[in-house]
Amino acid sequence: MRDTGQRFHKFKARTLEEAYRQMRDTLGQDAVMLRAAQVRETGVLGLLGGKAVELTASAGAAGSAGKGGGRSAAERRYEAAAKTPQREEDASTVAYFQELVRDAQRRMGMHDAAQTRYRTVGNAAPKPVEEKPSPGSIIPFRRPDLRLPAHRREEGNDLRKEVHDVREMLEVLVAELPGAGLPVEFGAHYRNLLERGVSRKVAARLVAAVTAGADFAVIRDARVFAERLGFEIRKLVSVTGGIGLVAGGCRVVALVGATGVGKTTNLAKLAAQFVVRESARVAFVTADTYRVAAPEQLRVYANIIGVPLEVANDGKEMVAAIRRFRDYDLVLMDTAGASQFNMKQTRELAEVLKLAQPNETMLVVSANTQFEELMTTVRNLDSLNPTSLFFSKLDETRRYGALFSLAAETGLPLSYMSVGQNVPDDITLAHPGMVANLVLEGGDRRGRSSAKSTGIH
Repeated sequence: MRDTGQRFHKFKARTLEEAYRQMRDTLGQDAVMLRAAQVRETGVLGLLGGKAVELTASAGAAGSAGKGGGRSAAERRYEAAAKTPQREEDASTVAYFQELVRDAQRRMGMHDAAQTRYRTVGNAAPKPVEEKPSPGSIIPFRRPDLRLPAHRREEGNDLRKEVHDVREMLEVLVAELPGAGLPVEFGAHYRNLLERGVSRKVAARLVAAVTAGADFAVIRDARVFAERLGFEIRKLVSVTGGIGLVAGGCRVVALVGATGVGKTTNLAKLAAQFVVRESARVAFVTADTYRVAAPEQLRVYANIIGVPLEVANDGKEMVAAIRRFRDYDLVLMDTAGASQFNMKQTRELAEVLKLAQPNETMLVVSANTQFEELMTTVRNLDSLNPTSLFFSKLDETRRYGALFSLAAETGLPLSYMSVGQNVPDDITLAHPGMVANLVLEGGDRRGRSSAKSTGIH
C-alpha cells in the first residue's frame, strides 16, 4: 500500500481481488475506490513483463479502517464474486464491470449535483441590506466563496476518468465478445495495444481473437498471450510480394503519396535494387513538376544508378514517355505530392494515372503519422486507385501500431518497407512477421527504433 496523502491511497497487488481486499482492510467498509488500473512491471518487450493492479482509493466518510457503513451495489457484488469458484468468477466479470460503471456514475452524479448547488448559491445576487451607515463603519459586502472545494473537484475528475476507462474496456468485452466472462487483466492488453498506436477497433478485434474459445488459465500467461497476439496480427496483414517483372514485357509502377513521405528516395532505392540485383533495364518518368527541384533530385539518382529519365508535364507526355520505354523491364513513375486537402491537384494526378495505366500504384505513407491522419489520407486519395501500401521512414518512430491498423482496416496489401536514406539499402519486402515484430517490440529503451533489427536493410 502506498499513501499519496491524507485523502488518497494506492494499493497494488497481483489481482484486482487482492488489491480490493487491501483497500478494505486498510480503509474500512466506507472506502471509496476512485480508480482501478492495470500497471506494467519491468519485463521483456513490455507485453511479457509482470502485471499488477493498482487501486486509488479514498477513506470515505468514516475515514477509518474497520468501521461499518453503506456499501455500493458494485462493492457488494464484488465481495460475493470473490467467494465463488473460479468458473463463476470468470462468468461474472462483465456484469461486475457494468455495475462498477453504474456505481461510479451515481457517485459522479452526486458530485455534479453538489457542484450545481454551490454554483446556484454562489451566483445568486444577495439582497441589499438597508441600514443607515454611520461614518467610519461602512463595511462593503463581499460575496462568500461557495465554490466546490478543490479536493472535491479532483475527486469528480477521478470519477469521470474511472467511468471512461471502464466503459472503454466494456466496449471490448461486451461488443466484441458478447456473453463472455473475461478476466480483468485482458483489458490491460487492450490498453497496451492502444499505447503502441493500434486503433481501438483493431485492438478490440485482436483481444477478441486471442481470447475467443481459449482456456483463460493458459492465456493468462503473458508469454502465451503475446505469442497468440503476434499470430493474430500476422493474420490481418496481407502482402504483394513486391514488384514482379514479366519476361518480355514492361512493368509500370507508380509511387503516390503526400509531400515529404519519401517517394523520390524510395523510387531510387527500388531502381537500384532491380538494376544491381536483377540486372533489369529500368527507367524513370516523373510527373512531379510542382516542385522546382524535384526532377533534378531524381536526375541525380538516375545518373548515379545509370538509368534514363523523362519529365512529363501532363498525362499525354507521360503516356508518350512510357511508350518510349516499352522495351525496358521496369518503368518507375514519380509523382507530385498529393495533398489530401488539395482536391484539384489530386484530380489532376488521377487523370495522369488514368492515362498512364500503371500496373501497380503504391501509396507511400510515413510511419511517423497518426492513425487518424493516415486513414484520412487513404480516403481522400482513393481516386488514385492505390493497389498497395508502402511504409516509409520506419526509423522515425517507435510506435508502429498505426501502420498496422491502416493495413488491417483498409485491407490494402503491403509491398515494401523502408528505413533511413541510404540508397540502394534501407528497403525490404514487407511480410506479416516483420509487421508483428514491429508492433510488439517497437523501439529499444534508448529510444532507437528497432526497425533495422527486424530485417530491414
